[in-house]
Amino acid sequence: MRILTIIVVCACATLVFAQKPAFYAAESLKANNIPIDVTYYGSPYAYDWNSDGKKDLVCGQFSYGYVSFYPNTGTNNNPSFTTFSYLQANGSNISVYAS
Repeated sequence: MRILTIIVVCACATLVFAQKPAFYAAESLKANNIPIDVTYYGSPYAYDWNSDGKKDLVCGQFSYGYVSFYPNTGTNNNPSFTTFSYLQANGSNISVYAS
């Protein structure tokens, strides 16, 4: 009987506290007010690359395997991106190819 009571109470609590999910319209990330194009099969990732406390945008590309870096000049809650550069090692663009 206790188990049935617990199940009923949990079910009622779930119904009382359940909320309808809220979805917002999709929005493109932009750099200089132009949507960022990571080419097809791009793989964007938000990470604080330059250790300034703000999440930057790092994007891998399928076509050449380059890794683009967009520094966040805004905040974490309201990011802003202006320009990008390719990540480099020893003066050459880093290239990550799929095998």
